[in-house]
Amino acid sequence: MLRPHRALAAVLAAVMVLISCGSAAAAASGGETGKDDLTFPIGMAMGSGFTGTAYLAQMIPYDQIYHFPQTNNVTFEPGARSGWHTHGGMVILVTDGVGYYQEEGKPAQIIREGDVIQCREGVKHWHGATPDSWFSQMVIYDAAYQGGGNDEPVTDEYYNALEAVEYEGRTENDGSFMFPKAETAMNSPTFSGPAYVSTLLGSDNVAGAPSLHYVVFEPGVVNNWHTHEGGQILIATDGIGYHQIEGEPVEVLYPGDVAFCPPGVKHWHGGSADTSFAHITVNTNPEMTGLEWFDRISDEEYAQLPAEKPEA
Repeated sequence: MLRPHRALAAVLAAVMVLISCGSAAAAASGGETGKDDLTFPIGMAMGSGFTGTAYLAQMIPYDQIYHFPQTNNVTFEPGARSGWHTHGGMVILVTDGVGYYQEEGKPAQIIREGDVIQCREGVKHWHGATPDSWFSQMVIYDAAYQGGGNDEPVTDEYYNALEAVEYEGRTENDGSFMFPKAETAMNSPTFSGPAYVSTLLGSDNVAGAPSLHYVVFEPGVVNNWHTHEGGQILIATDGIGYHQIEGEPVEVLYPGDVAFCPPGVKHWHGGSADTSFAHITVNTNPEMTGLEWFDRISDEEYAQLPAEKPEA
């Protein structure tokens, strides 16, 4: 089943109004997230460059197979934030809680779960949590960029007097899933039932990543065995799901898990019987467009799938 904070987020989304300005605490009130409410693992505490404590969970390294930009999840304790800094083009996908993002010379913006922000190469900015909420964000960025770094801290005086506005680029989201679910179901003979597919990020993004799509499976829905000429990466965000490469054991996917399928290798993926399941999907090496579909696992095989991860 979906985590409890999803239901809370749905209520908050229904009553949330845009706030033009105000103190940091007042502008970001509502939707506070605690540590136990976080969806993704928080990883390890980071060192210098932050006020307060921030944590890093590495997700996708750049490599010569998928050629996908470095991707990590960064989590901030309440009140924690980066310093002002610059780096290569970065896409920020908010995975939990309430935070701030500010570019030099622009108002600070309140960002919430489901928001997608693009920060251009070399733009000076900072980001972090609001005073009363844990805050988590997935970052996709150009790790090869030279010349970036932390220039100066965001002082307590500046932070406590912050005037902030709601993020202007927000897409409406009822909070049922981490990111907005497509309004209309896709029904295809290569899926066992309805799935909802939306575009989360276009291919013209600042991080140089291929397009990201968001796929929501109804309970029990899976797709057929198939191959992608350029390979595929999946990032689980909601519910419990599965991924299997031909000849290998089934992977049980929880939110924050990443599944990799190399170019040209046969695999399938989908949801468990008792939960809706959602993942971000990216077809890597997008210049290689070949896609081939095969048969689907049998109902008997599906019934034997584990309901949870095996203990380590």
